[in-house]
Amino acid sequence: MKKTLLTWFLFYAVFAANAQNSSLLPVPQHVSFGNGRFLLNSGFTIAIKADSSDSALYFAVNRAFQTLNRRTALYFRQQRITAKDISDTSSLIIRVKQKKEAIPGGDESYTLTVTPQNIHLEAPATAGALHGLETLLQLVQHDKEGIFLPVVSIQDAPRFVWRGLMIDVARHFIPVEVIERNIDAMAVVKMNVLHLHLSDDEGFRVESKLFPELQKKGSYGEYFTQAQIKQLIIYAKQRGIIIVPEFDMPGHTTGFLAGYPNLSSTPGQSYQPGPRFDLGDKQMGLMDIMKMINTYPTPSFDPSKESTYTFIDKFLGEMASLFPSPYIHIGADENNGVSWRNNPDIVAFMKKNNLADTHALQAYFVKRIQQILTKHHRHTLGWEELLSKDLPKDVAVQVWTDGKKMNEAAKLGHPVIISKGFYLDLFMPAYTHYQNDMLAGNLPDSVASKVLGGEAAQWAEAVDKNNIETRIWPRAAAIAERLWSPYKVNDVDDMYRRLFVISYQLDEIGVQHISNYERALRRFTGGADIAPLKILTDILTPLKGYKKLFARMTAPKSVSYQTTPLTAISDIVFVDPEVKRQFRLTVKNYLDKPNDAAAASITLQLEKWRDHSAALELLMDRGLIDNNINENSKKLYAAAVIGLEAIKLLKNKEKPSVDWLKQQLDALDQMKKAYGEVELSIIPEIRALANQWIDTEPASYPVF
Repeated sequence: MKKTLLTWFLFYAVFAANAQNSSLLPVPQHVSFGNGRFLLNSGFTIAIKADSSDSALYFAVNRAFQTLNRRTALYFRQQRITAKDISDTSSLIIRVKQKKEAIPGGDESYTLTVTPQNIHLEAPATAGALHGLETLLQLVQHDKEGIFLPVVSIQDAPRFVWRGLMIDVARHFIPVEVIERNIDAMAVVKMNVLHLHLSDDEGFRVESKLFPELQKKGSYGEYFTQAQIKQLIIYAKQRGIIIVPEFDMPGHTTGFLAGYPNLSSTPGQSYQPGPRFDLGDKQMGLMDIMKMINTYPTPSFDPSKESTYTFIDKFLGEMASLFPSPYIHIGADENNGVSWRNNPDIVAFMKKNNLADTHALQAYFVKRIQQILTKHHRHTLGWEELLSKDLPKDVAVQVWTDGKKMNEAAKLGHPVIISKGFYLDLFMPAYTHYQNDMLAGNLPDSVASKVLGGEAAQWAEAVDKNNIETRIWPRAAAIAERLWSPYKVNDVDDMYRRLFVISYQLDEIGVQHISNYERALRRFTGGADIAPLKILTDILTPLKGYKKLFARMTAPKSVSYQTTPLTAISDIVFVDPEVKRQFRLTVKNYLDKPNDAAAASITLQLEKWRDHSAALELLMDRGLIDNNINENSKKLYAAAVIGLEAIKLLKNKEKPSVDWLKQQLDALDQMKKAYGEVELSIIPEIRALANQWIDTEPASYPVF
């Protein structure tokens, strides 16, 4: 059993005898590999030279020690590392100069030195040591001589101080245990900010003791208690991560208004949490919903009443005492101002205060909230819509739609966080996030100096507790590298090689992105063998962009995205499948340098795809496979047949006839079209075999 576990895990961590072909992700700032190795054995020990009261450090060291013990199955004799363990002869010696809580902007640097005799990890502050421990775990390799770390010298520090993940828990509530697993994953890839979107039209998700109607009427009973929040904050802190809460206002406020309708800009209306737009039972198209976004009187706070600010002052004061984060996010996005224009009292207030339009009124509201947060010793953070020329300089601006907003905010002196290009809910492959030009290496100094970093964003209209990890991981790790590593680290193929190594490491520590996917497949097969179905679903991907999301948002009220079970194939398959990436790399390398081994590998994979449908027939006969699966199975069979004909021509060094090529490419164009909100991801590679050359992947994809 011991050998089997090692083989399963460490196979993914060793790609060549050359240690320089490392699987580190993110790539450190400076790495220099040497000759030799440090062999691990049961006598491996750790000593800590640091402040003995640094509980986060000691917790992290012991957590890493236990992970290493499980990963290697060496059964280390040292039981637990304490302040008494300070021996200079220990295998790993950790030195930390200063006990310091991790916050964006703090010193997160570290140096890690591995020699054949010992390992030294040094950091100016606690956060650096935590990051260094994650790097150390990623260095572990295995061969016939044993388990080892390569000789290496690493000097590392992040490119950006803000490396975040935003999780929306309002649209679908995401429980504590799922949030904790995401925090574990964030720590592995050195992310340091968890942004929790805690309120929206669909729900209010945190307990307020001052205003208990918020969670009573705004959450349908699904919310975090303050005790749970406190535990989450500790859990994150132990992993070098802060939690930034977001309470969306003045729009996206139905979750607030369900409990306190007196805050509304539409007097006398009652509210209950739910989708932002009331579509009734009619089916709507894309143009219909785009028009509705601009014209529908969406629920919002009344910014003309002092009682609104009295409420917000007390509420944010309570939240500031609960969340130690230096920032509180106020949203301030997508407020179209229609409900304000429809209220005569608000219009009169605007006239009295020389506010020319609802944009000016929003700026007034934001400034009032900023003053409240300043009183409570917190900085204000909000989406780009809060930007105005009079916005106080300490307000941070999160950019999500428009690159011009980054330049505008930076030139006005605001800290900037980038989420444009990092929206995970758009179902884009990892390489598009990785090559995000918003964080290019040639930003003007006036802009670069204001960019704190970025955040991956996972909105939750189309995710719940059962599939959110599959949607976030491992793609978010590519974003983590873009925010940590030097910009010159940009080889997409190498990123994918390391991304899937990290994916299995995340699986090993308990992240459920893989197990949730396989569990969902078992639901389809009724407990029967999932292998035939998995051959197909391993290369299916959801529709890219907002198409899938808008299909949910524009559905009749009877099939609201909050109540529809997320169990369709499009809800469970990976956005960026490993099988597709491996196949693409093999095809690309073969077309560049034809060889028998690559041709055999391509042929074997194509035969597997061609033959999968026969095995699926038994499931179809039992009524377990729906038509979406059946139709995509037929497409995969047909695509594989074309691929086998193409690889045969290539092996024989024959050029395809014009008629044959046109016929096959036309057929592949039809197969490329989505069916059941999923696409066959390997069509570009089959086309490449037919064309006998491979296209560069698009830098981006349409979002509509």
